[in-house]
Amino acid sequence: MRHWRVWFACLLAAGLLGTLWGVVSAAESLQGDQCEIPAGEEIASDLYVICNTLTINGTVRGDIIGGAWSATLGPAGRVTGDIWLAGGQLTLEGRVDDDIRFAGVDLDLRSTVQLRDRSDLTAIALNVEIWERATLPGDLNFFGYQALVLGAVEGDVNFNGSALIIGGDVAGTVTASVGSGETSPSFIPFPFPFSVSFQTPGLTVRSGGSIGGDLNYSGARPGNINGRIGGEINFTLDMPRPDITQAALETEETTTLDLIGRYLRNVLTDVLALMVAGVLITLAAPAWVREPSRLVTRQPASSFGWGMILALLAIPVTLIILLVSLLLLVIVARITLGGFTGMGLLILLFVNTFVSGGLAFVILFVARLVISYLIGSRLARRFLKVDDRLLFTLLALLIGAALYTLVTNLPVPMVGLLLNAVGVFTGLGAIMLHARALYQRTARVYPTLPTTPHLPAPPPALEALRGKTPEPPPDSGEHPAPGMSNLPEGFRWWGADRER
Repeated sequence: MRHWRVWFACLLAAGLLGTLWGVVSAAESLQGDQCEIPAGEEIASDLYVICNTLTINGTVRGDIIGGAWSATLGPAGRVTGDIWLAGGQLTLEGRVDDDIRFAGVDLDLRSTVQLRDRSDLTAIALNVEIWERATLPGDLNFFGYQALVLGAVEGDVNFNGSALIIGGDVAGTVTASVGSGETSPSFIPFPFPFSVSFQTPGLTVRSGGSIGGDLNYSGARPGNINGRIGGEINFTLDMPRPDITQAALETEETTTLDLIGRYLRNVLTDVLALMVAGVLITLAAPAWVREPSRLVTRQPASSFGWGMILALLAIPVTLIILLVSLLLLVIVARITLGGFTGMGLLILLFVNTFVSGGLAFVILFVARLVISYLIGSRLARRFLKVDDRLLFTLLALLIGAALYTLVTNLPVPMVGLLLNAVGVFTGLGAIMLHARALYQRTARVYPTLPTTPHLPAPPPALEALRGKTPEPPPDSGEHPAPGMSNLPEGFRWWGADRER
């Protein structure tokens, strides 16, 4: 019965899934490797899909909800409702009468696509491309790497990513946050399965492009603007970390003192952020800083290796969590389950925020606090005499955070970045090793000791050794015991102690 909680949770989950499936099955559903709605076929309800390849050449009179590695709405296909899809690639060539919501790798609005008035496009993706002669009647809301607007957008463009290229016409306002143009987009280390042409980070408005409203954008440097801007251009410089080797490239008003002041401001900002997180973690769970710091000194190589693996897995894991949460949110929102619908949305939102935010907090703050405490505790033990453990921990974190940020913010190319990466990887790996040790300790099964058998009563001789002399048998006077016949008159050995 040790696993009764696991079995109960499985039965409860199975019951909930059965309930959800019973509701979803009232609508049409497709699942499998190859899913297709051929031309001339019509589905008169919402369509739920879980497919490897999805091809729609018929009509769906409702929403499309689900996931597919590759989905295509052919030129003859039509969707009268929304598209809520997560997966690899979505290609739209037919007609969509409502909004498009996509989370995945690549989305293409091709030239033959037909969208109803005020249809919006919202995407969390690596690449979104609006082809030439394609028109998006509503707004484009994008979060990811790059977006190519080569057709027309009749609403606004809200962009948060690295590369934004506008070669068509945007009737509204463009609000964008772009990356630096110094880096190359050749960061894909494996053969990419989709035909995506990666662009150089930054903002580009080509000579044939135009923006009818204002252009508000921020980045590490001004964009390459050759097209027509109907409104104002407002640029906000995202100040990079100061680089002392680039001082000669700065404006004449920028001096060495300005660079030093900028460096010290960055150090102070990092120290304050680390100390706020340090106070919280010290009051809530100080062992998650102290114990991993000890593991760093004992297993430095293992800590660094595990931390690097976890840091590299953090981005895809977070993306998967976001995609699954988006899919679940859509399904719960579209299913009528009475009061459970609102509660389910809140639960999914809370879980998604907690997991993603917690993972970011551990990587960005707790991992660095482990290294800061390791540095600060060594110095605090040598130079400070503090008996209070809480005060000692806070002082060690303050000293270590100050030294750590002074080094990792050095205005020397790549030095601070590499040192910060080493610190984060090592601290993160030590946290993982500590968590594994706790799990192994709690999951360890200890043998059950056998019950003590019932022992017989000790013999009289043992009781005599314990100081409990038994009473002698009564003297019958008939036959004296051996050796008792020549004793002095009145001598009784068993009563000698009592008479005294």
